Amino acid sequence: SAASDVYKRQLLAQRRVFSFRDLPFSLFQIQEKFRNEMRATGGLLRQREFLMKDLYSFHADEKDAKRFYEKVKKAYFRIFRRCGVKAIMVEALSGPIGGSMSHEFMAESEVGEDKILVCRSCGFSANIEKTGERKKCEKCGGRLEEKRAIEIGHIFYLGDKYSKDFNLKFKDKTGKEKYVLMGCYGIGLPRLMATIVELHHDERGIIWPQEVAPFKFHLLSFGSSDPKIKKKIKKTAQKIYQEFKKKNIKILFDDREDVSPGEKLVDCDLLGIPFRIIVSEKTLQKNSVEIKRRDKKRPRLIKLNQLLKYALSS
Repeated sequence: SAASDVYKRQLLAQRRVFSFRDLPFSLFQIQEKFRNEMRATGGLLRQREFLMKDLYSFHADEKDAKRFYEKVKKAYFRIFRRCGVKAIMVEALSGPIGGSMSHEFMAESEVGEDKILVCRSCGFSANIEKTGERKKCEKCGGRLEEKRAIEIGHIFYLGDKYSKDFNLKFKDKTGKEKYVLMGCYGIGLPRLMATIVELHHDERGIIWPQEVAPFKFHLLSFGSSDPKIKKKIKKTAQKIYQEFKKKNIKILFDDREDVSPGEKLVDCDLLGIPFRIIVSEKTLQKNSVEIKRRDKKRPRLIKLNQLLKYALSS
């Protein structure tokens, strides 16, 4: 459980925290986790086994602990923005983990399992589990709108809740013993990936934002009925692939010879890699390749001698 993970970090902290000089510090991990999920599905949103990005912080006073809490808030917004997800931070229940303050990061989505209330006047937002069915904002009195959303991150200010359980103390500058204050912060990685797909797709498949795409380019080579031209297409595509690899440009090469161009194109759209490159008899007649962005409708031709420069600047 999440609470048991906090206890484990407490045990680690006990080995190194003795004085105010040992604080603050933080522990970071990406770990496989298990939970007794009552609403497990075949998708990635609710699983009994998943990867979690965890961060635990330890502090000597509340001011420093809350300063770090605010720092993580800003970092999470940057992470989600780079993932192509517009995050809404909502006030939330701390649940079994506990603590005096808790915020969830939500992404609006019709498939979301959570309901949130958002005030368009002042920006206040909260999980409906925390506020109940309210119509007016508790901050400004404005009208609250109910939205469905997917939880993509959760942060907690724990205070001394777990430190008291483990008697985790330190000596301050005067030699007085005090309890260490804690915060914990998590992002479910498969859940975030599923959210990105829910927000970035069309009827043909995924449209990966470039920052999180498994590859930047998807290279397709089409065959020809002329053996000489077929050989030239294959040689050209292999050369592009090797040049990109040397420059550490992430590229997926579909060099299958037993499938049609149409099938390759369908698979390419389904996978959703940001840029598609086609080498074919038609493109080689113009000493070019065809390039198309997954999120655009129209392709363009790029000369072979300009392709690497284009790839590096895209």
